[in-house]
Amino acid sequence: MVEILGNEYVLRSDAGEERVREVAALLNERLNEVLATTNTSSTLAAAVLAALNITNELLQLQDQQEKLSQEIEAKTERLLKMIEEREA
Repeated sequence: MVEILGNEYVLRSDAGEERVREVAALLNERLNEVLATTNTSSTLAAAVLAALNITNELLQLQDQQEKLSQEIEAKTERLLKMIEEREA
């Protein structure tokens, strides 16, 4: 069981109880940030805004991961080419 904005939820997850609590705590933090920094008192509006913020962060992290993967791939190709040239 976790509590989100004062409401209790019974959740099941393969991730384990500790991870569920961690996720719920982060969600509570984000929801409270939205409620504190906007003029809304609607929990639905806060949930939508928090979801948008979290989704934006996820997309930014995915973009960063893709960029890093491309950099690693390019460097790996350069290293393999250097090794092949030395062996030839």
